[in-house]
Amino acid sequence: MKMIWLKHDYLEAALKLKGKPPDSSNVRRTLHGDSMLISPDGKIVALYLRNVIPVRFQKRAYRVLRHVSDLPANRVPAVGTISLPRGRRKDGTWSPRWGVNEKVVRVLKRQGVRTSIFGYLPCYETRLTKRHPEMLFRNKALIKLIDSLYKQHLPTIYERQLAIVENVRHCLLGNSPFSSLYVTKNWQTSCHCDGNLKGTMTAITTLGEFTDGALVLVRWGIAIPYQPGDVLFFDAEQLHGNLSFKGKRLSVTLYCARKITDCAK
Repeated sequence: MKMIWLKHDYLEAALKLKGKPPDSSNVRRTLHGDSMLISPDGKIVALYLRNVIPVRFQKRAYRVLRHVSDLPANRVPAVGTISLPRGRRKDGTWSPRWGVNEKVVRVLKRQGVRTSIFGYLPCYETRLTKRHPEMLFRNKALIKLIDSLYKQHLPTIYERQLAIVENVRHCLLGNSPFSSLYVTKNWQTSCHCDGNLKGTMTAITTLGEFTDGALVLVRWGIAIPYQPGDVLFFDAEQLHGNLSFKGKRLSVTLYCARKITDCAK
């Protein structure tokens, strides 16, 4: 495990990239092996683990999750646009619903971009979880493995996250400290913050056959070229986005919904 102390903070430049896709000019360093990133104040920013997910888990997850079918109509910064009325109603007036404009959504749809959320958001099971519980159940082993890697490699942060969600165990994925599983398909995200529960880590892995697509933590100028079999734990409140890629790519994210602690019984 390589310990990397982050000496250069590009926060001011990073903030200017919000809503824009990162490119190679935003990368000062690319990780090539198991690495832990530590900020100047001693906080763990990210942990990158290579080749820790067995191929059988990858293949099973890809077979199940490649059928996700929603569109990122409410992910304005990640899409790289501004919040606008979704479209016009039949009478010609603008829709009262704001988010990613329907014209932009149609472009994403043609590009093959899809998303879906499984688990809880925040206090109730998502629509897709209720309709297709088998899609989540068949990835139970994958979730358990990522949970065990989190506990093994980041025990202090893991226990702190468990403590934060202690009173909402009924809204978590099994015995993990995560409430939700988010799948994105064929989507290069612009620089954004995820808006997850503060004080928790997000875990992310990829599936499919593709090249490039590294995640960039733009504040630190770090590119993490995670591939199928790898896992990245990171603070998703850090501004991040993906470099462009070629091929068929699924991204699978485990996280805690921001308001999950309001769901205590």
